[in-house]
Amino acid sequence: MSEPDPTSRRPGLWTALAVAVVTAAGAVTIALPSTSATADPVPPPPSTTAAVPAAPPATDAPPPADPNAPPAGPGAPAPAPAPVPVDPNAPPPPPADPNAPPPPPADPNAPVPPPAPPVEPGRVNNATGGFSYLLPAGWVVSDASRLNYGQALLSKETGPAQNGQPAPTANDTSVLLGRLDLKLFAGAEQDNSKAAVRLASDMGEFFMPFPGVRVNQQTGVLQAGDMPGYFSSYEVKFTDTTKPNGQIWAGVVGTAQPNAPMNLRNQRWFVVWLGTAKDPVDPVAAKTLAESIRPYSPPPPPAPDPNAPAPETPAPVPGGRIPLGVPVPVETPVPEMQPAG
Repeated sequence: MSEPDPTSRRPGLWTALAVAVVTAAGAVTIALPSTSATADPVPPPPSTTAAVPAAPPATDAPPPADPNAPPAGPGAPAPAPAPVPVDPNAPPPPPADPNAPPPPPADPNAPVPPPAPPVEPGRVNNATGGFSYLLPAGWVVSDASRLNYGQALLSKETGPAQNGQPAPTANDTSVLLGRLDLKLFAGAEQDNSKAAVRLASDMGEFFMPFPGVRVNQQTGVLQAGDMPGYFSSYEVKFTDTTKPNGQIWAGVVGTAQPNAPMNLRNQRWFVVWLGTAKDPVDPVAAKTLAESIRPYSPPPPPAPDPNAPAPETPAPVPGGRIPLGVPVPVETPVPEMQPAG
């Protein structure tokens, strides 16, 4: 039996040692960096000064809106409108004329316009009749809504007003004033003298419809500013002696113009003063009242407010008449009014 050669196993041992040495060297190479590699430069320290952003380029157009921006809240201000582009082809505005004369200065010597005439004490304006007059002393303006003729009624005070109540007035005397229109037969008389006589006769029969005799008749001329006039008066002695004599004074002022426009055709007014023997007519006061009459035009109404809301149309009353001016729809048109078709 042969012994193995002790040298035959040495190569295997050396081989294993060589492999172990090579493996260890490789591990050292991987774990340790190479000494020949160049180190990275150290970064500079951060600057403490904030960087200034670059200015955007000048442009007339606004920057586009960010599509990802959240919507503005209800209290956010509205965005500014885009500027209107200037037309490069528009002509330049004309320069001011250096030779143009300066505006004339106010004339310090110009006459001052006259002030409005002061309101005459006691003058009463009557817009319905288009005239004004001076109220006689001791008389008051009464309700004229029930007058058959005229637009003003005056009553004579018989005592002072007390406890906030109007003063008591007489019931046997009164004064009527108004426009002499064609409601009265005297309005058809173009001559003032004939109109005054006719007015006194008709009014006497209307207010004193009792049998009697006219006495103490008088007539005369009037002058109310630049308006001519005439008056007629008389007294009635009634057949019934228990009645006090009736008195009437009638005056007409103004000018009848039959060829003038309708609104200026009959610019005349009248005064009728009624009285009795117990409370007689004052002829002096009646003449003064008639001659105080002046034409009067009320001021125009104020212009409507364009911002005022439109007036509400009243609704029709169920079962009643439809208010004036409310349109009524036609539910069943009249067959005769239908177009031929």
